[in-house]
Amino acid sequence: MSTKTFFKRMALLVIGALGIGFLPATSSQAAIQAPTLALSSSTATAGVGDTASVTITHTFSHTLNAVESNTVRYTCVAPSGFACPALKGFQSASADTANVIVNDLGVQGYIDMSAANYRSGTGPVGWTDSSTNVATGSVRSVFTAKAERFVGAGVYTYTFYTQAGDLGLASAVSSTSVTWTVTVTAPDTAGAALSRFYLSNDMYTAKTNRNNLAPSSESSIVTSAGTAATPVAVGYAFITTANGAGDTRVAVGSTWRTVDESITVTVSGPGTVSNNDAPSAANRLKVTTLNSVGGNAGLQATESLTIFSDGTAGTSTITFTNRGGVTLKTVTVIFTGAPASAGIAFSDTYTSIGQSLNLLAQVKDTGGNILTSGTLYVFSSDTKVVSGGASLYSNAATQYQTIGRCSSTWDATAKTLSCALTTGDTGTASVYLADSWNVTASSFVTTPITLTVTGNTVASATVAFDKAVYVPGERAVITITTKDAAGRPHALNATGTLGSVTSNYTLTGVTALPFRGTSTSASDITYSSTLTEYFDTGVETRVVVMPTFGADITYTIKVPGFGVGVAATDVTATAKVVDPAGAARDKAIADAQAAADAATDAALQAIDAANAATDAANLSAEAADAATVAAEEAKDAADAATAAVEALATQVATLMAALQAQIRSLANTVAKIAKKVKA
Repeated sequence: MSTKTFFKRMALLVIGALGIGFLPATSSQAAIQAPTLALSSSTATAGVGDTASVTITHTFSHTLNAVESNTVRYTCVAPSGFACPALKGFQSASADTANVIVNDLGVQGYIDMSAANYRSGTGPVGWTDSSTNVATGSVRSVFTAKAERFVGAGVYTYTFYTQAGDLGLASAVSSTSVTWTVTVTAPDTAGAALSRFYLSNDMYTAKTNRNNLAPSSESSIVTSAGTAATPVAVGYAFITTANGAGDTRVAVGSTWRTVDESITVTVSGPGTVSNNDAPSAANRLKVTTLNSVGGNAGLQATESLTIFSDGTAGTSTITFTNRGGVTLKTVTVIFTGAPASAGIAFSDTYTSIGQSLNLLAQVKDTGGNILTSGTLYVFSSDTKVVSGGASLYSNAATQYQTIGRCSSTWDATAKTLSCALTTGDTGTASVYLADSWNVTASSFVTTPITLTVTGNTVASATVAFDKAVYVPGERAVITITTKDAAGRPHALNATGTLGSVTSNYTLTGVTALPFRGTSTSASDITYSSTLTEYFDTGVETRVVVMPTFGADITYTIKVPGFGVGVAATDVTATAKVVDPAGAARDKAIADAQAAADAATDAALQAIDAANAATDAANLSAEAADAATVAAEEAKDAADAATAAVEALATQVATLMAALQAQIRSLANTVAKIAKKVKA
């Protein structure tokens, strides 16, 4: 407790005591005995705008045969600069009372204890409890005292005491005082964070999201730096602050109070900001504030942060800080400079004469930032093939000619620039972009893209079935390929047609997905002369159903004569339809005939073999007879030979005997010689 508050309380108590001491006594005061006060709690807490209450038990007794009363009174010391809320009292019919008149005037709800005494209708400020009209009695009264809507933070001290007799008119204090201390805290309305943040180059989007309490939405802003002479609003920001607990509003009494804050917005780098969406030049600054107005309004509903270009290219950093200097949010805005490079692409680089097409470009400045505005110039190496309407400029000193200027067809979402071009003749052309109408004076020229433009007239064509043989009723794919006079396949959007399409049999076209050909027609186009090529291939497919019987099919397309007096050309594709049952029957007949022919040939061959065998048998018999004669002759020869051999053998034996005799004689002679030699 502060010293100032302490002395205030002491002064009130002293003054009260002095006043009581000088009051005259009444006859009824002496009859009040043992008055007491008791509180349900000596302390309470509340927030600013909130309510606090305490239950008071008041007792006393008396000895007079009359209605006696004792009044509960209070004093209060409030924090400096604030006042204590007046107390209000309430006693329900079911309160724990004894010998006391409860709501004797029929008052319902709380009554103001700081105004006239509504309980009795007369008497001083306070709550008066009256006993019943009995000779003696003990009085017990229980009621609630309530303080409503504390206006400021701090400690509020209520001191309760009683005065007795005659509805509390007596001056003597008849009880010891009791103290009730209420500590009131201020709501946390300091902005400690940004609960929601909305940034967009479109005010409507940012503001709508904030008003609808949508989640934070932060769109990156990349925009032209513009010029210093003409600043342009390029972005908008809306914020919602939250306190340290993350609450965007706090309860104050029976109402809500938003978190109050003053947000300082500082720009580092290019651009300026303002807390007004249509500011004067003096209000476009590097530092501005978004101020809270308190209460339920929070940040001013009509206040927004507007971001302006100032002619300087580069990256801007925008910082949001609270009054305590704490950074709550940092965002960047890219201000782009003049075009320094570009990448280009055609929506279609292979097209037919007379078609319109778009040249798309993604343009960057020297910092590599993608531009969303600016002017570039289109050039074509052959303006007859590709053009952009009437030429804006021309430069005879070069081979380039400006065919168009692109400046108003920027897509901020896709971050691309598109230029509409027209094809006026067949052939090829190289297309460029530059940042000047004169290529030689440009700071950059894009890499060229070659565009091919085909003719619409069919100069040549081929046609073919996808198979050579089909069964009856089978689907067949017919492929037609067309080319222009330069031999290029026709582009998707070519308008050339065939002279006619015919077949020797009726072929039903298939038009239902996913079985039909390249045409999207839902009607039978089997014999249509209109072509629907697949993309840029010059190829069309037609799906047909073959006849339900065997046949030789022809499909003929007529190619119109290319040039005056040139005859048309017929191109034909052929295929067969073969019935499997008939083919099997024909095969069976052929197989039977082949078997019969083979059997006949075998029989004839058997007859020939039998005749040959008979001839061989006859020849064999003749050979046997000749062999018998030869055998008899051989036997005779053998007998003669045997006799000759026997005679020869006898001669040999005789000769051998003579030879042996000679050998023995020779041996004897040799022996004799030897013997003589030895002697």
